[in-house]
Amino acid sequence: MKTHSRPRPSTGHRAKIAALITATGLAVALALTGCGTSSTPSASGGTSSSGIKDGGDLRAALTGEPDVLDPATSSIYTGAQVYEGIFSMLIDLDANGKFVPDLATKWKQDDATTWTFTLVDNATFQNGEKFSSADVKYTFERLLNPATASAYAGLYSQIASIDAPTPTSVVFHLKAAFGPFLTNLATNGEIVNKKAIESSDPARHPVGTGPFEFVEWVQGDHITLKKNPSYFKKGLPHLDSITFKFLPVDQSRIDALSSGEIDWADAVPLQQVPTLKKDPRFTLVTSPVAGIPDYLALNTTKAPFNDPKVRQAIALAIDRSAIRDVAYLGTGELGLEEVPTGSPWYKASGIFGAKQDIAKAKKLMDEAGYASGLKVEYLGLSQYPELLKTGQVVRDELKKIGIDMSIKAVDVSVWYDAFSSGDYQITSAYQERTIDPDNFYSLVIKAGGPINTTGYSNPQVDALIDQAAASSDTKERESLYEKIRTQMTTDAPLIFTHYETLNYLMNKNVVGSAITPTLSLNMAKIGFSK
Repeated sequence: MKTHSRPRPSTGHRAKIAALITATGLAVALALTGCGTSSTPSASGGTSSSGIKDGGDLRAALTGEPDVLDPATSSIYTGAQVYEGIFSMLIDLDANGKFVPDLATKWKQDDATTWTFTLVDNATFQNGEKFSSADVKYTFERLLNPATASAYAGLYSQIASIDAPTPTSVVFHLKAAFGPFLTNLATNGEIVNKKAIESSDPARHPVGTGPFEFVEWVQGDHITLKKNPSYFKKGLPHLDSITFKFLPVDQSRIDALSSGEIDWADAVPLQQVPTLKKDPRFTLVTSPVAGIPDYLALNTTKAPFNDPKVRQAIALAIDRSAIRDVAYLGTGELGLEEVPTGSPWYKASGIFGAKQDIAKAKKLMDEAGYASGLKVEYLGLSQYPELLKTGQVVRDELKKIGIDMSIKAVDVSVWYDAFSSGDYQITSAYQERTIDPDNFYSLVIKAGGPINTTGYSNPQVDALIDQAAASSDTKERESLYEKIRTQMTTDAPLIFTHYETLNYLMNKNVVGSAITPTLSLNMAKIGFSK
């Protein structure tokens, strides 16, 4: 999962975090992941779709500017949206949630702790270096190197060593059985080249084996990519180039599409979806299943939220139905846990605060010593109206239990700095692409996790997270995650509020765009209609 707490500090990254997995498709993926099933699919390729013509320059609008284009260090979703077209991974997830080949043609689990991957022999990096197993070994050793300071190192901490016995085979030796291994490879495993990393700035000049090559980055305006003529998948990409425009204001993306300035836009304002869906000029693509968990984050390291009774009171005071109706215009699902109702991991049992209980919340506030009330500050995001409206709903609900919550709306960059450094009291965030529950718990909940911005720490929960990740038995893992959810929601360092759906909007002549399980844009498969 490439998870990115909105705006989109990643959990894995490809916001590459989540959503949108059909129950059947996700079940297939989890069966492969949890049970360690060997997979020997045919080598992947890509042939031109019958309705897409080759050529053309696509102008796409993103919700903001990337931080960097190094997949090991980027923490903003817009970074992933760009660099995922430049790099390839060993394996990927298709639209149905099934593991499919990318740089690996097949893979198998030799035993509980050993995985062997057979690699393509026709891939070349955009600097002319031939791809081999040495690049795979270098990529993950770099990720795990503390000097890299990668937020994704925790996804691969179970790797003990990597062997590259031949140019087209690589062997991962794990410290213990690790259920989410394939899922992590398919969501946060872009392969880099040592020479490219060491000879230029990987943050500003990315070099991969993907369908597009980096051309330029004009700060504050756009990034341009061009077709990679040496891409190893036949017939792809269709486009000659892509220009990613940075348009953080929702209406600016719609206006640019309407005026012909752009061809494709991310993040359609929910209030405009009914109208734009009927507009004959455009095609609206939406997610088939809600699955991006939005949550309230409470800073457990500072008063008053260092007191679990105050956090529990808030969990009992919020009205998820009101949040969905007001902030999301009735779309999406009520949020109770890290996965959507369509996921085989979804249980919705033993969740503290699953139903609003104002009387119990008031009692907890009294027990915590706040019978006369307290004042707190909510850090809101001006560019994300749904999250800002969530704060407004929560503010009204908390008044009922004596909490006076003011709202401070700030820019994305200010919010992210405060959120990541723990310089806040309460805010809203989301974690994308929770395909496997470990993607959420190891990164966001576990003490010391790279996206544990609440400061939460419970040794019992940490031990359960480690136990669940080390198991290859799906039933055992399901039981362990139920225990984790029960304890975590009782401790309430964060409170799930809603599951979002996503929307893309494009001109009628743009085809091939779909919302994928990993939230990858899959620009290689997009083009203009014939």
